[in-house]
This record gives sequence, structure tokens and C-alpha cells, in this order.
Amino acid sequence: MGLGSSPLKMSTWLTIWVLMLGFGTVELSLTSQNNTRSGKAFSIFQIIRFKNEPCGGSASRNGTCYTSEECASRDGSASGSCAQGFGVCCIFSLGCGGTSSENCTYLQQSGSSNPCTFTICKCSSNICRIRLDFVSFSIAGPSVGTTSVRAFSMNGGAIGDCTTDTFSVTAPESVSSPVICGFNTGQHMILDASDGCHLAAFDFGGTGTTRMFDIKVTQYTCGDENGGPPGCLQYFTGNTGRFASFNFPTSSNSISSTVTHLSNQCYAMCFRQELGKCAICFSPVSVGTAAAIDQGSFGLSIALPGTATKGLQDTGCNADYLQIPGAQRDATPAAEMFVVGSMSPFVHHRICGRFFSFTDAATDEGGIVNTESICTQTRPFRVLFKTDADEMTERITAVVANEQAGFPGGIIGFHLNYALQDC
Repeated sequence: MGLGSSPLKMSTWLTIWVLMLGFGTVELSLTSQNNTRSGKAFSIFQIIRFKNEPCGGSASRNGTCYTSEECASRDGSASGSCAQGFGVCCIFSLGCGGTSSENCTYLQQSGSSNPCTFTICKCSSNICRIRLDFVSFSIAGPSVGTTSVRAFSMNGGAIGDCTTDTFSVTAPESVSSPVICGFNTGQHMILDASDGCHLAAFDFGGTGTTRMFDIKVTQYTCGDENGGPPGCLQYFTGNTGRFASFNFPTSSNSISSTVTHLSNQCYAMCFRQELGKCAICFSPVSVGTAAAIDQGSFGLSIALPGTATKGLQDTGCNADYLQIPGAQRDATPAAEMFVVGSMSPFVHHRICGRFFSFTDAATDEGGIVNTESICTQTRPFRVLFKTDADEMTERITAVVANEQAGFPGGIIGFHLNYALQDC
């Protein structure tokens, strides 16, 4: 009997060994039970386990690896395989009114629901940050202003307000997102996760507006730096990149006279300190020509009465501004040149005005002055964007300034480059 059973045993375990080699990184639990009758019959029961990790599905969608049965029971859609064929890449998409606690979920436009809301719950107790990437996002924009040489009006209280469509995300135990509208494709938001579910809500007003949105929601566990530091609404990684205020036309090559930033914004944008980098510099994406059809990609706040449009800093920035702690200048004159590791006597913390400029002496004067680079070595790298509720649009007098008068306008917002600097 021993000789007769040896080939069967060898064949059986060889088969198991080959299978185990083929499984690669898939975690398997194999059990076998021998039927001792005649010593010849075996039955193999295999229990296959794999992690529910992120995976790539079809049509540029990401999902989570589940068994096909689990995917169906969670109301997901199978899109390709994972775990070396033992699982399916399960894609989760929500229509208006939907609820999800899955790590990777897409919020999609569906029907004519108004308001259109989505409930996003933590997928585990160890989730600290929830990120929304706007794959596409275009809804009705804010009430716009129009920059011109001598613009004045009484509608400053409405400029920048999302009066037709709105989008926001609640955070029951933390800070909710600002209210935004307009064009925001390519932008993102990250919120500190709450134990209570988050409500992402669109509210549409009026007719005749073509709207579209597709938002990817990703959840990050506590300690995962990809989620960014607490309190940062936006988080950027890499040595170089670009960032912009919400509703900025980042896909356009020119900045028209009606480009308008949103009102009532107050949030932090954070930048990861990459290895070997000790400072970060910012500069406008578009220099422009200070003309109505080609403004630069920065403009926040007033033009002072009786003066040319110019850049402002610190105490001159009390309504709309960027706060860059420890900002130094990376431009001539040499006495003000930024050098990593040294501290210039010329330091500002708020930047505003009509040009991204470190000195209020930088005015239009027929030339292009949006060429400065403003740097900081204050860490962590963080920029705060603040706008108030109203724009100043009255006729310029000895005591009244105006945010629409003169090019570039003070209602633009910003679109900036960033570049980390070597230590």
C-alpha cells in the first residue's frame, strides 16, 4: 500500500506547490483532508484571502479589490480583475442622494435632482482625511465684475458671490469647506474626517446653465501623509507645480476682464517639503500685458486713490490677500535677493494688490511687473487665501478705492507656479 500511494501523494503536493508559486503575492490559506479509505482518495479545500486594496479599472476609474460576490453585495460594478484573477476591481459610483462608506467612490451627475446631495461616511475608524478630486466640475459661476479703466458701480456686494449654483462639503466635527461655484476642473479639496458622515451638496438655481461634475472621493488613514496635514484644504506634492483660486480659468491662455474670484474664502494650501528642499518660491503663471484681454494671473484688492495700480503688502492687505509667512523677495535689487539659509531684512507676510510684487514700488508704468518670485523658508510650507464678502466698486475719490478700476483688476484671484528650492 505504501508503494502504491507514494506517486499519488507526490503528485498531490506537487500540484499544491505549483499553485502556490502561481499565486504570487495573493495570501492563501490551504487546507487538505485525506480520505484514508484505500489510502488513494484526496480532496483539497482551498480558502483564498486577499487584501481589499486599491486597483485600476477600465475607463480611467479606480476601485477596490473585492470578490465578485462582495462587489455585488456592496452595489459596486466589476471592472477588470485584481489579486491575480481571484478578485474584481470594484468601482463605486453614486448618483444624487446616494450614500457610501467605500474608500474610492465617484460622485456623478444624475437626473435633475435639486439639491443634489451625496453622503460620504468613513470606511473605518482609522480614517483622518477625505479628499475630493474634481475630475470635471463646471456649474454656474459667481456674479462677475468687469475690470475697466474707470469702472465704478454699486454692485460690489454681489461680485464674487455664488448666487445661482453652489457646492460645499460639511464636516460635522471639524471645519467645513468654503462655498464654491463656477469652473473648478482639476481642483481638489481635503477635509479632516468626522465620525459623523459628510454631506457633499450641490444646489442649482435658475435654468439655461450647462452643468457637469465628476468627483473622485479618496479616504486616507491617520498617519498617511498623502492625505496632507490637518487643516489644509489643499495639499500639493512634488518639487514644482501650479495652484489657483477656485473659479480661476486655468485652462485658458488669456485672462479676460471678467475673471472673478469667489467671495468669503478662507482656507490653507499646503506643500510637502520634499527631500533636500528647504524653501519654496511662487510666481505668476501668466505675466500678461495689463490689458483688458490679457491680464496677469494675479489680482487681489484695491487700487489706491490717486496712484497707479501696484502691488501691496502687509498692512495694505486687509480685505483680500495671500498670506505667505516669512515671504522674501527673489528679484533685484541684490540687497533684497532671496538666498536659502539667510534672512533678508525685507520680509512680508501678506501679499495683495494688482501685481504679485514684493514692493509697492512695482507699478504698471507701461511695463510688465508680474515677473517677481516671492519665496519663503518658513516651514511647514503653507499659504492662506482670504477674501471678504464684498468688492469695493464705488467711484474712486480721495477716501474710496476700487477693485475693478485699472488693469490688471483686483477681482482676478490667482494662478501661481511653485518651485521648491535646494537646501
